[in-house]
Amino acid sequence: MTNLELIIFDCDGVLVNSEPIVNRIFAETLTEGGLTITYEEVTQQFMGKSLATCLEIIKKTYGRPVPAKLLERCKKREIAALQQELQAIEGIAAVLEQITLPRCVASNSSPRHIQFVLQLTGLLHQFDGKLYSSHHVERPKPFPDVYLYAASQMGKTPENCLVIEDSVTGVQAASAARMQVFGYTPRSNQGNSSHHDALIAAGAKLVFEDMYQLPILLKLWK
Repeated sequence: MTNLELIIFDCDGVLVNSEPIVNRIFAETLTEGGLTITYEEVTQQFMGKSLATCLEIIKKTYGRPVPAKLLERCKKREIAALQQELQAIEGIAAVLEQITLPRCVASNSSPRHIQFVLQLTGLLHQFDGKLYSSHHVERPKPFPDVYLYAASQMGKTPENCLVIEDSVTGVQAASAARMQVFGYTPRSNQGNSSHHDALIAAGAKLVFEDMYQLPILLKLWK
């Protein structure tokens, strides 16, 4: 990839370890509200998907929507838990200091969430306001819209962009945008062979488990 011009990072699961926290709260709150679901089921079904997509899946599965009050309770608990538990992905702060290429964030999460979690973990300044959400476009991942939007806003050609993703949904979106993709699956979260294989099947060129490896992989890929 000699013309690599831009690195686009997914947010949750790539920059911050928010997914286990959010999935736990989501499962607990839904179950309390009579929509019984386990943490494992939430992780398997909703990883990388937008909230709107998750709510649509729940509605189809249970035959009724998630009540607004339940969503509100979930959001409050989520914010409190993130404030107490959230951490940056190990190694990402050091890696961002090393990478000299232009970079941005493209996520299915809301602009408020992206800003919030990056602020909490001290990573916000690393992206200089270049934060792009599926809320800015018509369709969320796995559609390519948010990645194409990010490239356009950054003035780069999609084929010259590299995406770092941890979910099948995100890899599918980046592949559909005609971008190169590296899959990231930390050993502590989903470092298993099935997830590794799923990322490759979705279009990832390679999968790595340690964020400290990224600068080396970028050099080798060039």
